[in-house]
Amino acid sequence: MPGRTHRGPRRAGRRPPGDGARVPALRRYRRPGRNPSASRVAAPGGRSPAPGRRPVGGGVTLSAQVLAVLRREAAVERAGRELLTTALPLAAAFVVLAGLAFGPEPQALERTAGGTVWLAVLVATLPVARAVLSAELTEDTWDVLRALTGPGALFAGKLLGVWAALLTVWALTSGLVVVLFDVRPPLVAVGAGVLGTLALASLTTAVGVLVATGSRRRGLLPALVLPAGLPALLAGAQLSTPGVVALPWAVLLVAYAAVLLAACWTVFPALLEE
Repeated sequence: MPGRTHRGPRRAGRRPPGDGARVPALRRYRRPGRNPSASRVAAPGGRSPAPGRRPVGGGVTLSAQVLAVLRREAAVERAGRELLTTALPLAAAFVVLAGLAFGPEPQALERTAGGTVWLAVLVATLPVARAVLSAELTEDTWDVLRALTGPGALFAGKLLGVWAALLTVWALTSGLVVVLFDVRPPLVAVGAGVLGTLALASLTTAVGVLVATGSRRRGLLPALVLPAGLPALLAGAQLSTPGVVALPWAVLLVAYAAVLLAACWTVFPALLEE
């Protein structure tokens, strides 16, 4: 071809494609200790998750949700002091007035000591039930809390908070009865206090949510809580009285607590839809 003879000589070591020579493949430099497969997995946002850390967006366990709700209940109580300003003074005044009404006769005080404790606890469930959703409704965060927490975790967290409040009321009234009535309750009264307040806490939590979500239901709170808590009042009073056969009342209290806890756990998701 014309002009081909005027081209200079080819460079040594360079051949055009197709002459049978292979072009050596470029090797990718790999830093020591780096796993290439791990670099391909990226977290949302293009960044790889740190070793030992859970990726963002993973599911939260039930126990973590319950603990979060319980922490919130404790923070609300520290901020509002609902237990210290309503339930505890009401229960203490009830015990003092009952002691004055029953008179100084030791036999009468011994017979009525257990009933006084549990009647004070039952009456204290009313202000505690009103406070179940008072903070959420005031701050308008109830819908957000329902969206972020499952029904079971929400019920369990609220239940533990109410249970702690009622246990505190029971411990205070029992101490006042021991001091003012000069009565030593039997040891089984401690188990009755733990189990009975658990049953009343489940009832208070469910009824508190039911009443708070409807403006016309607030007047129904005493009519719903007091009759439904009657078995806890009867069994707890008998188990706190010296000289009473404990087995039948203990069976009644265990059955009542189991049925009430299961029923409230079952209907609580439906209450959230109100």
